[in-house]
Amino acid sequence: MSYKRYTKEFKEKVLRELGAGENVAAVARRYAVSRQLIYDWQEKQRDGALDDTRPVREAQLHGQIGELERKVGQLTMENDFLKKTLRRFEQRYPQAEEKTVGNSTGKSRKV
Repeated sequence: MSYKRYTKEFKEKVLRELGAGENVAAVARRYAVSRQLIYDWQEKQRDGALDDTRPVREAQLHGQIGELERKVGQLTMENDFLKKTLRRFEQRYPQAEEKTVGNSTGKSRKV
């Protein structure tokens, strides 16, 4: 999915119209953008980060860190499960372990 990118000048033009007393819904219809997008631009302008070249917000980084920590936890649980399953398999079928110790199958002989 591709996202439409708006220039800083376009964003400022829309926000100037809002500052002049225009209705958010009317401006959104006129420029074919969502009201939520305009509200986001207003928030970014208040933060001084209307330009797209701003650094990644700290909250976004915390979200990514949380997501990665959850993934690590999930993989750790899967790893533990597989280790337990392998131990149970080895306890139930010890002969399977003994047969695979040697390199030879027993049928081939060296002359």
